[in-house]
Amino acid sequence: MKRLHLLTIVLLFYGIVSVHCQAINYFGVGYSPYVRSDGSYWNTYTLEEISQMLRIVLTNHNSISSYSMGVSEWNYGGPWDQADGNCLIARAAAQINRDHQAVVLSLSQGIYQNENPTIQQVEINNAFLAAAEANQIRPGTVWGLTFTNEYVVNLATGQRVLGMLRGNRDRAHSMGLRIGTRIHICGEIWNGPNQQILSEIAQASDFIMCNLYPGPNSDDAIRAVQGISDAYYSARDGFWRFNPNLEVIIGETGWASEGETFFNPPHLNTVQHMGNFWNAMRNWAFANRVKVQMFAAFDEPWKPGPSGERHFGWWRRAPDNSLYYIEKTTGNIFR
Repeated sequence: MKRLHLLTIVLLFYGIVSVHCQAINYFGVGYSPYVRSDGSYWNTYTLEEISQMLRIVLTNHNSISSYSMGVSEWNYGGPWDQADGNCLIARAAAQINRDHQAVVLSLSQGIYQNENPTIQQVEINNAFLAAAEANQIRPGTVWGLTFTNEYVVNLATGQRVLGMLRGNRDRAHSMGLRIGTRIHICGEIWNGPNQQILSEIAQASDFIMCNLYPGPNSDDAIRAVQGISDAYYSARDGFWRFNPNLEVIIGETGWASEGETFFNPPHLNTVQHMGNFWNAMRNWAFANRVKVQMFAAFDEPWKPGPSGERHFGWWRRAPDNSLYYIEKTTGNIFR
């Protein structure tokens, strides 16, 4: 795949080439329904609330990636659609697609990691059930299953993910689903300590989502996108040595609108910088025909850690937690 020269990215960024998000699913977004300031109420999100959020997402994106089925120690014995709100994302997306009489919102269903093998298997089985129901409501809604999120950090965790992929590949393919994983150490496919297990994961997968964020002290969207582009193509070329049919996707990238992050101090995390970066990534995704999943659809105010972790969303929920959302870059209200 041809790399674009930096000048091309600059021209695209300044609007010489424009595209609409509905053309193809290159510019997507990560989504979890963690938008209340009190994260302890994750299990109270209703189908109607999730559908409202997804319809808002659809104004800017037509693909989403989720992170889990919401299975935990306190709900794994119940019905698959009665875990926390994550379990309802596929259903909500399918109903939206049915109402549009077209697949306007495609989903990669996330499967979260759990050290308890019983709970892990329930999480996997529930993802298959959710995908089957969604694709019965509107075929093509769920296109893939993403086994775990940034779980591959050493040989042991890599082998667990590899086992999930190999153990569920035939089942997924029989349902028309693709399988893959989301990792943040894609660069190690060349010479890192996890190169061997990453090569085996690549051979067992249909896709890999690479989480790639701007470098330290990023202060310019164009340079940040160029750095991500370089990292992406390096990882892609590395993975293709082991599986030339593998689709390599940018599974996460983003920019906080305020607060401190692992790559930026607070003065560089502003709404303007965030908007510039998202627009530049949108143009890069379409120009290079590479799928990108931005992080994230909505702020997640429950998150611990550096303050910026709570402010990666394109939208934020109303300050009083009422059911409307604010697009940060425009101030527009969505209900």
